[in-house]
Amino acid sequence: MRLDLARRVRRNPISLTPLIDVVFILLLFFMLASHFDQWRALALDARGAKVGAAAPSAARAAMLVRLHADARLDLGGEPLTPPQLERRVVEALERDPELIVVIQSDPEVELQTIVSTIDRLVAAGAPEVRLQ
Repeated sequence: MRLDLARRVRRNPISLTPLIDVVFILLLFFMLASHFDQWRALALDARGAKVGAAAPSAARAAMLVRLHADARLDLGGEPLTPPQLERRVVEALERDPELIVVIQSDPEVELQTIVSTIDRLVAAGAPEVRLQ
């Protein structure tokens, strides 16, 4: 009686080619299914004052809105809520349509708070909003 204990069973090696194909198909799918354009862009003018530049001939009125780190905001030192700020801006724009709104914020204020305030001011009709 003869036993073949040394007989080896040969297995096929696992091929990585189908796995790589699946990865590339998924990559292609997600590249085609997503879009990389920006939904909304916030235009910020980061130009500084030029040295030796002449002052504008007609000074325009400005309104200072201050954002505090503890989520408070004030207009000229008077604390306001965001809806009150919108009403004040609308009233001021009725008197002076060329009004500039300047936002001054504490360094700890979150960016989302600043962007939300800018959105509110633009929705109220402010023609020019600046960050200080």
